Amino acid sequence: MTQYEHEFSSFPSQKITRHHFRDVDETAAGLVNQINQLRSQGLYSQAAALIESNKTILSPYTIDAVTFRTWEEEIYNTQIYARQARQSIYFEANEDDFDCLAGDVWLGGS
Repeated sequence: MTQYEHEFSSFPSQKITRHHFRDVDETAAGLVNQINQLRSQGLYSQAAALIESNKTILSPYTIDAVTFRTWEEEIYNTQIYARQARQSIYFEANEDDFDCLAGDVWLGGS
């Protein structure tokens, strides 16, 4: 049986993480402009330091690698959950390639 991933996701034992990202507004606009100016000048280390020192302010406005890994894991866990809950597979008599799990409902062709 396939195992759930739990490094970033607690689904199905807990609900899927809901993210509340925001569009840049007056709270972060000045900071975002400053970061973009540093980047456009090739001052990436200074831009990164500015981002790091303002992580709390910027967090509602940014998507990072942890967010992507959480989404990836939650999609993966949702697929496993959906397949284990009950899956109906319709196949033709001449179909060679089908993917199913024990307990699936098989409805065959003629």
